[in-house]
Amino acid sequence: MKILDITLTVQDLPASVEFYRRILGMAIYETTDRAVVQAGSSRMTLIPGERFDGVHHVAFGIVPSEFELAHAWLSERVVLLVDDGSEVIIGSPEWDSRSLYFLGPENIVLEFIARGADADQTPGNGESPRILSISEIGIGVPDVSATVRWLSRELALPPFFSQGESFAPVGDHDGLLIVVQQDRIWFPTQSLRAARGPLEVRLEAPTANAPVNVTPAISIATARSVP
Repeated sequence: MKILDITLTVQDLPASVEFYRRILGMAIYETTDRAVVQAGSSRMTLIPGERFDGVHHVAFGIVPSEFELAHAWLSERVVLLVDDGSEVIIGSPEWDSRSLYFLGPENIVLEFIARGADADQTPGNGESPRILSISEIGIGVPDVSATVRWLSRELALPPFFSQGESFAPVGDHDGLLIVVQQDRIWFPTQSLRAARGPLEVRLEAPTANAPVNVTPAISIATARSVP
C-alpha cells in the first residue's frame, strides 16, 4: 500500500506553508486557495478550513542510514518530543523502526520514521534527510474495529501489527493508516487527541475483487467512520 496524497484543513495557511518550507525544507506549490507539500513520492495538500477539535498525525518516511543526520538536523529546528527520557523512539521488532516526533503548525503531531524495510534506499545530499513518502496518516474514528473490517473487505488492506480496540494500523511497511479511537491521545504527547476535522486520503492498494498486481488509486474520506 502506498499513500499517494492526503488533504487536510488548516486555520492559518501561510503559517503552515512557512513551516514546511522554511523549517523542514520541503518543496511547496501554492495556488490561490491551497498549498501542496511534496513529501517524496507523496503529497500533502493544505486548504483553509474552520477550527476543529484534536490534531492530525502524519509520519514521513526517511532513509534509515540518515537517521542520525535527521536527529541532529531536526534538533536544530524543532523541539523533539520525548518518551521515557529519550528523543529516539524505537519500534517493536515487528515495526523495525526508529522515530523522531515533533509538533508542527497548529500542533499537528509529525514524525520522521526510519524503517528497516527501507534500508536499501539511497541517501540524499548529506545536508538534510531525504524524505521518501508519507509513511503513515492517523485517522480518528468512532469504531476502530468496524473501520478495519471495512478497509479489509473493500480495499483488501491487511491489518498490521499491534491491533487493538483503540489502535489498529492497517497496510504495510510502504504505507500505514493508523486507525485510532477518536478520543485517543496521540503518542508520545500527553494531551493531544485525534483530529475531528476533515481528512481525505488517496492511496494505492489492491481492491478485494481485483488481482493482487492491480493497484488502483482509491479515494476515501476519513472524517468519520466508514460503513
